[in-house]
Amino acid sequence: MTGPSRSQTKPKNQAVRRAQISFSTEARAVNTQVASNPSSDLSPPTPLKASITTRDWTLEGLIAKGKRFREIPRVSAQQSGDVLKGTIEKHEQSGVPLIIEGWHKHHKWSSDIFDVHWLEKHHGNDTILTRNVHDRRDKELPVAEFLNKCRETEPFAKPDETERLYGKDAACPPQWKDWLDSRVLPASLLPSGDNDLMQHLPRSGEVESLLCYHGVGDTFTPCHKDLCGSSGHNLMCYSEKGGSSFWFMTASQTAPEVADYFQSELGQELDWEGHVATVNELARAPFPVYIGEQKLGDLILVPPRSCHQVVNYGGLTMKISWSRMTVRGLGIALHYELPIYRRVCRPEQYRVKSVLYRSLL
Repeated sequence: MTGPSRSQTKPKNQAVRRAQISFSTEARAVNTQVASNPSSDLSPPTPLKASITTRDWTLEGLIAKGKRFREIPRVSAQQSGDVLKGTIEKHEQSGVPLIIEGWHKHHKWSSDIFDVHWLEKHHGNDTILTRNVHDRRDKELPVAEFLNKCRETEPFAKPDETERLYGKDAACPPQWKDWLDSRVLPASLLPSGDNDLMQHLPRSGEVESLLCYHGVGDTFTPCHKDLCGSSGHNLMCYSEKGGSSFWFMTASQTAPEVADYFQSELGQELDWEGHVATVNELARAPFPVYIGEQKLGDLILVPPRSCHQVVNYGGLTMKISWSRMTVRGLGIALHYELPIYRRVCRPEQYRVKSVLYRSLL
């Protein structure tokens, strides 16, 4: 961003509303499945099965489990600007995910604000919409109470456990947005920057994609694609007690194969965002799956249409996430993603036609 974040003018309850929209997508998926199968058990889902726990996970061990598993390519944030720019351009052309590591070693890294105690002190009374990953029920909690619950939670789910909370789609603190404004990260990757066509939307129709994710081990985001063919970015800005996140991702061009595999083999609709694939399910897939372990200072670049899911590991982690809409992304949205949204009855949210119109103007 070239100036103060436009989203700072938004009321706080709009961030909660965005989270409710996102969470409701998964709820619609569950409701639709129940409606299509009247004999379905309407009782709350059983506690998390052992098949999804991250206990004993290592990157090397996971990659060894599937013949089509690949490690997500990594590059250093410390390389020269021109070299890094070229690497990012190659990533965008290839459609393969990329991790840029080591941003926490940058001399402008703000460890003072990227801290759980700072967040409790300055935003502890703010509310955050949390999801219990065991029964997929949502509730609002004060940020301080949520963080305390996370830090008291064991890193791995137990068979009889009934609550494990994940803070998903949380409002980004203004101070963290200001840090992004300082252009420590490459300008081409920043939200509302020169390579983000959503910057052209008028204030009355602007879209907010800058959100935060907070969670402990064995919390997760189901397999999904970033909205409307956009390019995704996720920076881990805090970690404690060895906390990290395992990412399972596909290349842009395999999105149709992934959707077909979810329908034909797993009995799931990918674009309802309601299924977390197990390691064994992904290992059987007929397409490459890229796996990476995101640690402090790692920036994940998610290409358009990349199908990905995130499973947290160990202690508490906090991440900043945003999306950009590029010219290529607009074409992908119009030709591929919006027809899918109409088929599965989900909201567009990113105002694709308005972005196109305003960008042309």
